[in-house]
Amino acid sequence: MFAIIGILTRGPQSGYDIRKQFTESLSYFWSESYGQIYPMLKEAVSKGYAEMRVTGHPRQKKVYSLTDEGRAVFRSWLAEPVNPINYRDELLLKVSFAGMEEDEIIMGLLRQEKVELQQRLDILRLQEEDLKAVYETREFPTWLLTLRYGILSTEARLSWCREALQLLEGRVGS
Repeated sequence: MFAIIGILTRGPQSGYDIRKQFTESLSYFWSESYGQIYPMLKEAVSKGYAEMRVTGHPRQKKVYSLTDEGRAVFRSWLAEPVNPINYRDELLLKVSFAGMEEDEIIMGLLRQEKVELQQRLDILRLQEEDLKAVYETREFPTWLLTLRYGILSTEARLSWCREALQLLEGRVGS
């Protein structure tokens, strides 16, 4: 729920706007499914952390904004120690259990991962250019920090994929 509250600290948002931020801005480090967003918004409203108002006519939409209580709870959450990362990576799990006879399968997975990582990296770099060109507000440095994390971690995984492919291709070729 704190991801949604965090989004609301930037101003009133519709459920659609919040979902868009998850897919466009936060996806490299946080995800919430479409089915999770609206129940969490409802919970935030019921706890008094957010309020909802209906806007627009004839196409009405629900717009959510943070309450003073929501802002206080958010600030308290920010000060709490961070929980350790619960890391699960299906590709690494498959690589760790694959034997030599599965090299071709693993290389196929690595090639696909490489393509997807390059696409993600291209998008992140475009977002970085856009942020640097548009934002000069107080929030810009923190957005840039999380975006840089996304770029650097994607570059690291892409580098690992290249190295793993090179090693496996050398093994298959011998």
